Amino acid sequence: MINRYTKYAVSLAVILALVGCQTTPQQKAKTSKPVEKPKATHTVPTPDGVKITPYDHPEIKREKVPVVIPQQKAKSQKLDDGQSIPAYKNLIQQTQLAFQKGQWDAAERSALQAQRLAPQSAETFLYLARIANQKKQYANAESLARRGLAFAQGSTQKKMFWNVILQSGQQLKNQQTVAEALRQLQSL
Repeated sequence: MINRYTKYAVSLAVILALVGCQTTPQQKAKTSKPVEKPKATHTVPTPDGVKITPYDHPEIKREKVPVVIPQQKAKSQKLDDGQSIPAYKNLIQQTQLAFQKGQWDAAERSALQAQRLAPQSAETFLYLARIANQKKQYANAESLARRGLAFAQGSTQKKMFWNVILQSGQQLKNQQTVAEALRQLQSL
């Protein structure tokens, strides 16, 4: 059996809810002013059947805006390639000595270690490419020289790389590579 107070509380809640719904203000429908449409000047038919109707909007003004392009200074490419590391300098000296003595494996080991210390050094790629040429690994030499070109910081280094590419292209009898290398050497 439901308690008398519970019935009283439920009845009171229902009455309050109904009274509350009746006292909320009703929203009036907003009357909107009709938007004035700009008058069409003329229609332009297109080949696909679409009619383009340009409108004359007096608030839109077409003005030429001057374009200002900031001047950029030509910066010379200077990479922090790790050549200042003492261990790198020592390994490059070892590479040079072994290369001069014709010890290709020792020179290659030293150059690879130097490359690990300074991976953006063009000099290590140049030695590795020259060593690959001496070991008759001409395709590898060309590939190493092309990678080293990305890090070359001057025209002298670029000429050295293109000379290695020229030599490997001649050994591979690749006329396209030879022609490209000759064009690049002439332009430097």
